[in-house]
Parts: sequence; structure tokens; C-alpha cells
Amino acid sequence: MTTPDARPPRLEDTVLRDPSAALPVSDAPPRIDKQRAVPGNTGTRFEDLEGYRGLAALGIVVFHAYQFCRAGTSSSYAYQDTWGYHVLLNLDGLVSMFLVLSAFLLFLPIARKVLAGQDPGSWRLFATRRALRILPLYWVAILVVWAYRNPTLPGNWQDLVEHLTFTQIFDRERIFYTIGPAWSLAVEVFFYAFLVVLLAVYGRVRAHERSPRVRRALVWAPVVGVGVASLAYQGWALVTHVPSTHYEVWFNPLAKGTVFVGGMVLALAMIAWNSGHAALPLPPRALWALRLGALALLVWGCAIRTESAASSLWWQQLSTVAFVLLLASSVLAPTTARWRRWMASSVLVWCGLISYSVYLWHEPVLLYLDAHGRLSHDQSAFPFVALTLLVVAVPVGWLSYWAIEYPVGRLRLLRTPGGAKRSFYPSARLFAPEEEGRG
Repeated sequence: MTTPDARPPRLEDTVLRDPSAALPVSDAPPRIDKQRAVPGNTGTRFEDLEGYRGLAALGIVVFHAYQFCRAGTSSSYAYQDTWGYHVLLNLDGLVSMFLVLSAFLLFLPIARKVLAGQDPGSWRLFATRRALRILPLYWVAILVVWAYRNPTLPGNWQDLVEHLTFTQIFDRERIFYTIGPAWSLAVEVFFYAFLVVLLAVYGRVRAHERSPRVRRALVWAPVVGVGVASLAYQGWALVTHVPSTHYEVWFNPLAKGTVFVGGMVLALAMIAWNSGHAALPLPPRALWALRLGALALLVWGCAIRTESAASSLWWQQLSTVAFVLLLASSVLAPTTARWRRWMASSVLVWCGLISYSVYLWHEPVLLYLDAHGRLSHDQSAFPFVALTLLVVAVPVGWLSYWAIEYPVGRLRLLRTPGGAKRSFYPSARLFAPEEEGRG
């Protein structure tokens, strides 16, 4: 018998409170737990790393505004021969931060589970989640921009096919067509494919069931393999004097392999530190040493970079190491650290949330404004162009996030983190007490 005050559970309460079946009540980013002074993940994700992502996206927007402000392709930039010129012209190096972040965040859970003797997960589920994250917005943006620039059929159909299949990075002529910054997404997709194969191999050889020594070898092997292959390829390109304008050589996945390796090494370093030091954070002096080291490498890279392929490659390597050090100063710091709280500010996290949309749409927005006579190419117009592009591109990215990214992202909730189909209805047993009470 039920008491007079007892009520049967409501369907919506049951679904929301069942961890195996529930949609999250809120998708708001988790807040940093200020009571836990430990390094690493702040809740369900690295909130401060979203701040880095947001800053990188805004920096790339400013970079393209700076590139835009030249009266001709051979004319000088604004602030030529000043440190402002060196800094602004090298903001394209922030793309390396995106790639390091992706490699760190995606490889970390895989490596952590294998080293802990746990199943790293299904490659099919990983591929599905990555596809839902990248493809819908990317394909919509490519189709919209290509259709706008090719109003009469058949248009440049080869450009469309290459961009839809992420193969534009192998075409010197069309690599920057349609949406120029999309080349980095193509490179990233090939890294996703590499991780899919890696997960399949781990599952095939039952990596998590091997001895600790074998598990360490299996985790480090792809890192070393990609690093050696990428360095060998870069060395070949330098020895054979491949010009920097051969974009299909310098912007393909193998050429950028060392950048991904940076993020993977950071993931393994974090795992090693946490397992060997009881998750203690690095002391403040060490954290500041990492940040100052990152700054020194970035200053060095900006100073030596020229138009040559060799200096651009040096800039890639130096900026990669610098970003690894900078990110390490966050992920190995306590969650109460002031630096992490700055990077996890609501504004920066919000910019990180919409960074993918801002990154994809800002160049089409720039060229659209230019086509309608709203912008000037004069060097003196750079501050106005940069401010205008930010004011327009950020809201466009915000709308794109809520119209495309967020709804499609909810599809990932159709399956549990373990890959099983998620049930959105309570089982009959939840209503058994009510039925017994009626009897």
C-alpha cells in the first residue's frame, strides 16, 4: 500500500534522473570547481582550453583582415618593418594551436584508457561523433559559398568535389578556393581518420589486455611513427628546395604531422605526471617558466620568419613547441590558478564555443563585404577592417552555432558514451511500486 502523500514518479523525472537514459538538463559549459586544486580536467571538459580556442579564432580573423589590407598582392603590409608587422603577419601560426588542441583532447582519453588497461572504445562510435561534429556545418558552408560564387552551372565542379571530400589540400591551384581557411579542417579530418584506424588496431590486438610494458609501447608507437615520418617528409621538402608556394607540399597532413605530435606528447606527459605524482599540480614557478619559454619561442619565430619555406617550417616547429608549453601551463596547473580562471572567463569560453563557426564563415563574410564596397584595401584601413570583420563575423558564427552546430550535436546523445543506444523511456519496473499499491 502507498501512503496518501506518495506519488508515482513522473515520466520526465525518471528520464532526466536516469544516467543511462537522460538527456542532460543543461548544455551550459561546466564551471571550474574552485574547491579542487588539482591539475587537469575541470569537470566534464577542459573549460580553460575553450578560452584558448576562442582567442585563436579571433586571432585568425584579425590575421585575414591584415592580409586583406594591401592595395595589391605585391604591396607592403601595414606597419611594415615594425614588431607590429611581425606579430600580425604571424598570427596564422594560431592554426597550429587548433591542431595541437585537437590532438591533445582526442588522443588523451584513448591513451589514458589503454595505459590504464581499459577498453579505449569503438572506432565506429568515434568516427560517428567526429563526423557529426565536423561534417554538417562544413558541408553547409562549402555548398552555400560555392553556390554564391558559381551562380551558373556547371561552375567549378572540381573545386566543389575537392572541398566536399577534403582533398583540396592536394591541389596547388584550388587549395584556398571557396573557403580558404578550410584547408586546416581537411588536415584535421585526416588526423581523425588516423585515430579511427588506431582505435581499430587497438581493438584488434586487445591493447588494453596486454602487459603494462606492451601498453606503453602501443601508445607511444603511433606518436613516434607520425613524428619520424613527418620530419623525414619535411627534410625531403627542404633538401629538394620545394618553394613555399607549392602549397600541396607544405599544407598536407604529413607536413603538419609534427603539430599533431605536439598535442599527443602533451597528452602523454599529462598522463605520466598525474600517475606519478598523485595528480599534484606543478609549482607556480614551473608554470611561469613554461609560459615564459613559450613566449620566448614565439618571439624567436616571429623574428626569423621570412617568405622562405625553411623559415616558415621553423616557425611551424617553434610555434608548435610554444603552444605545447603554454597549454601545459594550464592543464598541469591547479584549477584554482588565476591563469586558468582568466582563460575560463565566460567571454573567452563563449568565443571558444562558437569558434568553429567563426573560423569557417569569417573569410566569406570578408569577401562579401569587399564585393559590396564596404571595405578598403589600404593599409591605413586595417584597424577599421579588423573591427568590422569581428563585429560581423562573430554574430554570424553565433547564429551558425545555434542553427547548425548545436542541433546536430544533440544527435550524439542518441548513444551513450559506451556506444549503446540510449533509451529515453523508463523501464516498466519503475512503476512497479504503484501497481503493487493498487493491489
